[in-house]
Amino acid sequence: MDFVVSYPKSGNNWTRLVTAAYEKEVSSEDLVQLKSGDVMELNLTDIATKHYQSVSPLPVLDLDFATQVRLRPAALLLLAQDASFLADRKPFLIQSHHINAQINDIALWHPDWVDRVVNPVRDPREVCCSQAAHFGISYAKSAQLMADPNARTGPGDSPDLLWFTSTWSAHARSWLDVDEFPVHTVRYEDLKANPVGEFYNIFSFLGVSDLSVEAVEGAVEKTRFDRLQEAEAEQGAPGTAPDQEQFFRSGKTDGWKDELPTDVARKIEEDHGEVMEALGYL
Repeated sequence: MDFVVSYPKSGNNWTRLVTAAYEKEVSSEDLVQLKSGDVMELNLTDIATKHYQSVSPLPVLDLDFATQVRLRPAALLLLAQDASFLADRKPFLIQSHHINAQINDIALWHPDWVDRVVNPVRDPREVCCSQAAHFGISYAKSAQLMADPNARTGPGDSPDLLWFTSTWSAHARSWLDVDEFPVHTVRYEDLKANPVGEFYNIFSFLGVSDLSVEAVEGAVEKTRFDRLQEAEAEQGAPGTAPDQEQFFRSGKTDGWKDELPTDVARKIEEDHGEVMEALGYL
């Protein structure tokens, strides 16, 4: 199975949408519906309750996280079965935000069920702004969440399980040096600056046959933010969180410079400076 794994608000959904749009008869209106629409590959996630509940004798949402992780190998086998029914929809990426880590010596990720991972990363100052808007919290609270080693998040108001994200730095670092399976890390800022070139590289990494620039251009065109925003304004987007006004917010790469309070920006740089520098953000 191929996954797109990122810290939240770092381009995960955009990457999935472009991949879902590649050489398929889908529109921007289809894509903006995310999990509730007819583009079935957008339903695939590694924390769907149905997969975990199928292998648990107890209500899975009542179990602690460590116990849920023990169920993960069996649940991922069921996810692989669902993914196999969509073989004619390839390429597609399964959504996750899990850190690459072990919980009580059990790995969240294993080469038995992972073929490739696309790993978008984004300037944490921009992530802070987007996350604050998504959850309806203050910038300071958003920055605090990004520095919490025990942080978890979920997909809006759905009843699925939660992803273990930890801190922004720990999450980014965990995916930068992986030997067990191939990982393609790409900066969100580079995706925005050169979407056709960077998504071409992603599709090449995914082993897409007969890859063409024209086909990538078509997928990128369907997923322009202005087109997704227009479709969302007309019909709504089911991925929107309860306190979120708009799911497809801005997609900016440097909006934090005008939006983020200086003290919060400095706090983020203090918390994550080492990894930010390694990724070219400082």
